[in-house]
Formats: sequence, structure tokens, C-alpha cells
Amino acid sequence: MDDIAQGFHIGSDFFPWGTLFASVAPGTVDAGYASTELACASAYGLATVHAEITAPRPDRPVMGLTYELAASGAAPKEIFAQLVIRLGAPTEVDREEENAGNSNAVVLHAQWSQGDTAIALSLYGSPRPSDHGDGIGALYVNWNEAAASALFIEVWRAANAALTEAAASAATAHVFHVTYEINLLLEPRCLHHPEILATPEPIAARLGATGFALWSDAAGTRWHLSTAADSIVLGDPDTSTVQVMEIAPAKGGGFAAIEVGAWSVRDAWGSRAIADAARLLENLPGLAVTRHDGYDV
Repeated sequence: MDDIAQGFHIGSDFFPWGTLFASVAPGTVDAGYASTELACASAYGLATVHAEITAPRPDRPVMGLTYELAASGAAPKEIFAQLVIRLGAPTEVDREEENAGNSNAVVLHAQWSQGDTAIALSLYGSPRPSDHGDGIGALYVNWNEAAASALFIEVWRAANAALTEAAASAATAHVFHVTYEINLLLEPRCLHHPEILATPEPIAARLGATGFALWSDAAGTRWHLSTAADSIVLGDPDTSTVQVMEIAPAKGGGFAAIEVGAWSVRDAWGSRAIADAARLLENLPGLAVTRHDGYDV
């Protein structure tokens, strides 16, 4: 495991950290959170059933791997001992011997850290059956979000700079207020949602915790949706489809919402703010606005 800080293995293939999900598993996921299982008979000298890889989206790096450890390989205690020899003493170990004999529970969980890479081992109480062979545990390898973000942060910052320039001379701004405080996106946006940018101060200052705005640049050709924290430029590939929802009360209280990918605002059912903003959006060129109704069951 000398190279685990540099990349990851899928069988005999080695991929440096930073390799895009779409390069490792092309065609398996089109958009959104990316996850798939790949054939993998061994990794780091350990017999495996398969490997699952994950990424924030297909055009972002693989950041997580789960190797299902094969029952046909080394015994659980031997695997743990091998990892201690290779990685040193774990930073954390949890033992739950009372789970012995239970394939749905874990008897040991251990964690290590190697540079920007976190490694963990879970051993099951007994072999866990699957269609591809019995597993005795899982080896987890995860790459640090800060390291992955560094590959994309400059492009995202450039997009933010362009947005700030547009906001400095905004031609039109329609401001709306909803009943509820608007939730903020907490994930590293350049990794998970690069289309979502930081709202420029001249726009944010007008919104507060419950406000959102539909505004244009000086030329009136590019339109934007903003909350006090999160903004999108409308009409790009990830931001040209708008969902408008009017869900009437039933078991739940109902709600109204506008969603453009991961960007959203929500209000009480019958919200005038949502209705007024939706009508303006329907008149903008290049957008596909779809309305949904129903009951909050």
C-alpha cells in the first residue's frame, strides 16, 4: 500500500488521485452523484469480491472506494494484522465482539490516515453473502475533499468573478421574499455543484435570510437567480431547466417551490413570491419551465 497516497487500484489497474469518475467507469452514470460497482478480484494484495467507486458527479474525480473483502482470501484477523504492518497503528479502533456470528454487524472497525487519504477497515461478524461471493468485511479508501477541490477551484473562482462583474451593473432585479429562511448549500460547490456560485454583495445585501432575486446583466441578455448565498447563471447546460411546484396540503402542509438543479427556494403553498417569479421565468428565452402540482401526502 505504498502508493495509496498517490492513487487507487482496481484489479491490476492503477489510477492517480484526480482521475475522473467518467474515465474510470465511462458511460455508467450520466449526471448527479456518481456510484458504480466494478469487477475487482484483488486490491493491495487482498482478495476482493468487487469495488465500488464514488464521486460527486461523473466529471469529478473518484473520491471514495469500497472494496468488499472476499471470504476466499486471508482470514479477518490476518487482514487486520497486514494493514497494521503496512500502515502502522490505527488512529482509531472499535471492537464489538458481541456481534460475532452476525453477518449484518461489524466486530471491528479501524481507521488510518496517509496524507490526503483516509483508510478504514470493517470486519463483519460472519461472512456476508452476495451474488458475486461471500464477503468478510470492507476496505474503505477516501480522498480528501480539499485536495480534490484544488483541481477545480480556480475555474470556479473565475466564474464567480464574472458574476460579480455582472452584478456591479445589473440592469434589472426582481426581489421576492418567502416565509421560510432559505437553506444554504454546504458542500464544496466547485466539486458537487460548480454551476452554483457565491452571490455578489450588491445582490446579497438586498435579500436577507428569506429573499431571492431574478436579475439580469447590464445588457439584459444573461439572467440569474440568487439567494443571499447561492446564485446561478440561467441558460447554461445545467441551468436551463426550471421546475415549479405547487403541492397542495394533504397529510402534509403543502408547499410551493422553484428548483433549478441543486438551486432552490421553497415557500408555503399558494406563495405569491413563487408564483410571480415563475411567471417571469416562463417569459425568458432559452429556459424550459415545467410546472408540477399534486398533494403533500
